[in-house]
Amino acid sequence: MSTDYDVVVVGGGMVGAALALTLAQADFRVQVIDSEPMMNDATLNLRVSAISYSSVALLRCLGAWQRIGEHFCAPYRRLETWEWPSSVVAFDAASLNLSELGFMVENWRLQQALWQALTDCDALELCCPVSLSAMIYCRDRWQLTLNSGHTIESRLVVGADGTHSWVREHVGIAVSGWQYRQSCLLLDVEVENSQQDVTWQEFHPSGPRAFLPLYDQRASLVWYDSIARIRQLETLSLPALEREVQTAFPSRLGQFTLHSTASFPLTRRHVREYIKPGLALIGDAAHTINPLAGQGVNLGFRDVQALAEVLIDARDCCEPWYTLAVLKRYQRRRYGDNFLMQAVMDAFYIAFSNDLPPLILVRNLGLMLMQRTGRVKKRVLRYALGL
Repeated sequence: MSTDYDVVVVGGGMVGAALALTLAQADFRVQVIDSEPMMNDATLNLRVSAISYSSVALLRCLGAWQRIGEHFCAPYRRLETWEWPSSVVAFDAASLNLSELGFMVENWRLQQALWQALTDCDALELCCPVSLSAMIYCRDRWQLTLNSGHTIESRLVVGADGTHSWVREHVGIAVSGWQYRQSCLLLDVEVENSQQDVTWQEFHPSGPRAFLPLYDQRASLVWYDSIARIRQLETLSLPALEREVQTAFPSRLGQFTLHSTASFPLTRRHVREYIKPGLALIGDAAHTINPLAGQGVNLGFRDVQALAEVLIDARDCCEPWYTLAVLKRYQRRRYGDNFLMQAVMDAFYIAFSNDLPPLILVRNLGLMLMQRTGRVKKRVLRYALGL
């Protein structure tokens, strides 16, 4: 193992792996450090991501998308959301002359594909399971001590180590946020009705309920509700939970078979700054968002594209690409965009979590107006897809 790198990426999750591959392909000397072994049992969970059109393009360039297998990438061409049956807002790929809006993919399959790409990339080193025990910045370089006892140096450290980022906490970057008054229940189901290219979401004051199509008539149902309600649902047997789902979800779901469940809390976090000298944060280490619109990992991939472009452009112009002045360009490109998306999701959460009749009327009239303003719909859709 080398002891000197251009970039050390701490965290080999989907976002960290994508950045490492992007920089390695651009001839940076990269090492990835991850505290988990590759594809351990903890990664085989029920989380599903709606990978947007622009994120798919990035993953194709990295050679990761092709490794998932076309069968397991479920294209969705239409997105529908409503509260009243008369207030449906529909977004369609054809409106932007696209073949699809994106793909639904199980997180573990995408993670596995990225790890395979990391393993096959001779231009970088993957070190796992190992974690950092110390990091010191001295003379424009980071001196990193691993829990194995090895010491390495790097011009740039990128914290991609998730919501509870060790890197972020160690360098003292402040974070603000809160936990929403809702949790999320994921339900792995097999459906009888063929509706595998449409994803939909029905709003309720207690929380939305969504349908995410997968492959082979499989789908992921997402049930947002109060923390107490989700805990109560988790105590039910699968047959009893099936009956609850049939009552709570719209009839268009049809008949289904429930296979397994999982849950997670909803949190919102945003750091005060993305950068320090020789250091940058990306993905969940920098920001987490209400998963209402499935934007979390896509925002992380946008971080990857922005940071990589800033570093590559600076290096090609013979600038010291690892300095704070250069890294500020990354922060300027991403901070406002991530904050805006968080604010929009918070506005939806607040607006639709209230059962006051006047507010119910206003928000449904707003949905009706959105459906009838084609130009606004297209702009919203292009922004959500990263186009």
